Amino acid sequence: MISLKHRFNLLKACIGSLVINLYIAPLSVYGNVQSSSNQYSVCINQLKKFSISGEDAATACSDALIPKELSQCVSIIGNISQIDGSDSLRACFQVRRPIDLGNCVVSIHRILPNQTDINSNVDKNLINSLTLLDSCRSSLNPGLYAECVIATVKEVKDITHIKAMSICLTTESIF
Repeated sequence: MISLKHRFNLLKACIGSLVINLYIAPLSVYGNVQSSSNQYSVCINQLKKFSISGEDAATACSDALIPKELSQCVSIIGNISQIDGSDSLRACFQVRRPIDLGNCVVSIHRILPNQTDINSNVDKNLINSLTLLDSCRSSLNPGLYAECVIATVKEVKDITHIKAMSICLTTESIF
């Protein structure tokens, strides 16, 4: 039989082990929170790549419903256009589906003609890109809107992309 003193020492060892495990377990969970897969860290770091200040990035990411989607939207737009990071952040933040907005901008941007005037001080490509960003943001369904604009530009002879964007936005309000 095990003596009473031996049982008491065994009980102390078990309780001590339990206390140590309860102390260490939360530390390991905290370590995982600090990893690079933290969606707020990912969001802030991605936004800073597009000339958005750390403070503005932190504010936007903390207010976003899904921070990774917000920064992915800005990345999608920033990688294919001349649109300023803060302009794309503002638009991405205002929509329910930021990735759809980014894909809309990319899809239509690919068919935009290169329309710069040599004697103009204003970059028409930038104006067209901002118009595109705003029209995709205004759309209720950016995916269908992009399809409408692309089809209209391809199928209707002598129509400008700006006119096609306007037609497709107006059509959305009818349905």
